[in-house]
Amino acid sequence: MISNDMNEVAASAPKEDKFAKQLKAFVAERKKPALLLRMGTVTPASVILTQNKLRGKNFDELDVILETPGGHIESAYKIVKLLRKHTKRVNIVVPTYAKSAGTLISLAGETLVMATTSELGPLDVQIPEQQEGDVDTFKSALNGYKSLEQIQNHAVENLDIATKLILHRTRNRMRLQDVIKLAIEFSGNTSGCLYNQIHPKSITEYARALDIGEQYGVRILLRYMGWSAEKAKPVIHRMVYDYPSHEFIIDTEELAELGFAVENAKGDLEVIMEALGLSLQIRNHTDEQEIKLLEFTPTPSAQGKVKAKKNNENQAKKTKK
Repeated sequence: MISNDMNEVAASAPKEDKFAKQLKAFVAERKKPALLLRMGTVTPASVILTQNKLRGKNFDELDVILETPGGHIESAYKIVKLLRKHTKRVNIVVPTYAKSAGTLISLAGETLVMATTSELGPLDVQIPEQQEGDVDTFKSALNGYKSLEQIQNHAVENLDIATKLILHRTRNRMRLQDVIKLAIEFSGNTSGCLYNQIHPKSITEYARALDIGEQYGVRILLRYMGWSAEKAKPVIHRMVYDYPSHEFIIDTEELAELGFAVENAKGDLEVIMEALGLSLQIRNHTDEQEIKLLEFTPTPSAQGKVKAKKNNENQAKKTKK
């Protein structure tokens, strides 16, 4: 009778889902606590949820499993401040992607742990845009800014082409100043319609938004990562302006070239991260926030090894003295 009751309880108990097991496997492999930040959009709510998870906690080292397409840059900056307040050393783990505001959060990690296909993106700020039905969506400031840049390049190219064409057709018999005047008129007529489609207010918003992302990025590297201004400013400027679109992939090789410490997942860790990445992609059909703190409890054997290591280190220091 007791056996049947126990079987009924076991059958009715909720089973641990695959994703939870994958998170536990990750923590066991890394042997340190982890904070999951899966944010369909980084919002002020993301900050509050992160604050709730970290309240009263202090870590020597923390893995942050990050997955987000971006969102509010100010909220991302506040999350960085929370991570650095509660943790001495932060490792940002990116199983698949962290874009825009997610890239800003990634700057706060001493180490970026990434798989072969993991990616960050340009440090472009997302601008809220209201669609029909009062639904807020986001558009990339970088994409808008690059559109203006392309039109400017188009106008200059048109001017060069028109100048060369007029000189060729007139066999260089016209005065250069008259040729340039005609070329400017031609370029203005062909490119003007493109300029008319861009609202001056939008261009101002794009430029201001990108500058905000640049300012936050530099502050993170200076305040929390110990970078010099001479090193931080050109790197962040490149991450904001030197890529052609919001979707552009910044991979491990690119990040290493920029000067960031990147750890390529290998062996069992790579397998676990690939499984996590797949689960995260399946779960990313909504904009919900999934923020969880996973504690790490060393096994008795692991605790003994840590204690033995500390004793050996202390003994070595005494020997040197």
